[in-house]
Amino acid sequence: MDKDELRQALDALGWKQSELARKLGVTTSTVSRWATGEPIPVWLAEYLRVMQELDRLHRVYVKPPKPVKETAPPVAPPAPRTETRAAAMARTLAEAGIGKDEA
Repeated sequence: MDKDELRQALDALGWKQSELARKLGVTTSTVSRWATGEPIPVWLAEYLRVMQELDRLHRVYVKPPKPVKETAPPVAPPAPRTETRAAAMARTLAEAGIGKDEA
């Protein structure tokens, strides 16, 4: 792996040099030296290859589920009124026997 491949791998993972340094437990200057041409350890190339493969698998298999559109059952519109509220109240009172004169 050369410095250009290192940069490409970091770009593909969306990592900065400082993030790679933190993940590896090395200083940012160590990563900076690798990025400017110092020989890159073989284990780092393998680590980045594995991380790219994990990232690819995550994008392929671990997707957030698509939201399920729940369709509410159709609601029937209310029946049209056939009498006024006052007439309905008078009917209800009459049915209950309220207001009738007792003879």
